[in-house]
Formats: sequence, C-alpha cells, structure tokens
Amino acid sequence: MENKRNVLAEKMEVIGQVFEIDGMSDLLDKFDKGMNQVKFSAVIIQISGLLLKENKKLADKIIGMSKGITEKEVHEMADNVYATALRDAIITDIMGFFASSPSSGGQK
Repeated sequence: MENKRNVLAEKMEVIGQVFEIDGMSDLLDKFDKGMNQVKFSAVIIQISGLLLKENKKLADKIIGMSKGITEKEVHEMADNVYATALRDAIITDIMGFFASSPSSGGQK
C-alpha cells in the first residue's frame, strides 16, 4: 500500500507543476460543461503546446508516468506517437484530476 501512495504522491506533484505553468490556468478556465468535441480538442492541443514549450522534461515525465514507460522509451517516440501520448496523459491524468476537484463538484 505504501508503494501505491508514493506513486500517487509523485503524480500529484507532477500535476501541481503543470498547474503552476504561467498561462495554464487561463487554458483550464476555457473548459465548460457544454463545450463541443472540437473546442475540447483545441484546448487540449493548446495545453499540450504550452506544456511542451514551457517544460518539456515535465511533459516527458507525464507521458512516462501515464504509460508506465521509461524516460528512454519516451525519448525514442516518434513525434506523432509522442503527441498522442501527451494528449492522452493530459486528458486522463491532468484533466481527470482537475475534474475531480471538490470546487467543481466533479463537473469541470
């Protein structure tokens, strides 16, 4: 059980670092309950771009944690595979955490 909590603690630390990036909160504020899939995808792409631009090492770490792969495996990914992995990690790990926030009632 302790090991699982260590993994959770590391994930929370990484997610917190993403939220600290200048401009990230503005992008997260763009999400609303009734947004369509195109707008949702556009915001996810903007988040991916900002994260990659501001902290590539953090983006790599998020992918590695999400996929359960090594840093070396992340570095060996082709750009299109990397972009897809980053998008998926943002949706599941970052947005999943954001959506479960008590201040949003689990709705945002």
